Amino acid sequence: MSNNISEKVDIDNTDGRARDNVKSRYDDLIKKEIWQETAFLISLVVICLGLLLCTWTGSIFHILCIPEPLQLQAKKYLYFALSGMLGGLTFGMKYFYRVVARGWWNQDRRIWRLMSPIISAIIALMVGILIEASFINTGKILNGTTIISIGFLSGYFADEAVGKMYEIANVIFGTNNNNKS
Repeated sequence: MSNNISEKVDIDNTDGRARDNVKSRYDDLIKKEIWQETAFLISLVVICLGLLLCTWTGSIFHILCIPEPLQLQAKKYLYFALSGMLGGLTFGMKYFYRVVARGWWNQDRRIWRLMSPIISAIIALMVGILIEASFINTGKILNGTTIISIGFLSGYFADEAVGKMYEIANVIFGTNNNNKS
């Protein structure tokens, strides 16, 4: 019985590997691809944070040539999209390190991992537009921190946000109910 207890102590519960099993399970080509993907995701986080800072300081409006009367509205939408991408990146990076560590990393899922932050940005932007159009009521005053929070959560939980958009679409357009009673 003591052998079973020591075996359980020597096994890491997150990936089922023995404590002293430190060698990568991936060959060199796959490790290179994983590190390239890691660099891409980290680069996107840095770019996203930089663009959020440029939006907050207003310097992005000069870069994008957005006239002053439109800057306040543009700031809201940039906040929604960039914070949504940041939320999607956070979710994606959490997923990424888990699948790598547990041996589930797969080349065929790369397109999902690379597209998810972009999809999250679009979803967060659309959630923001739906809030501005009063299709979604947050009950909150939309200042910068509120917008960034909503955008981040929309991006992080993009699948759930799409579900809410589906409900809104059913209210607006009705459902396609082929059942005849």
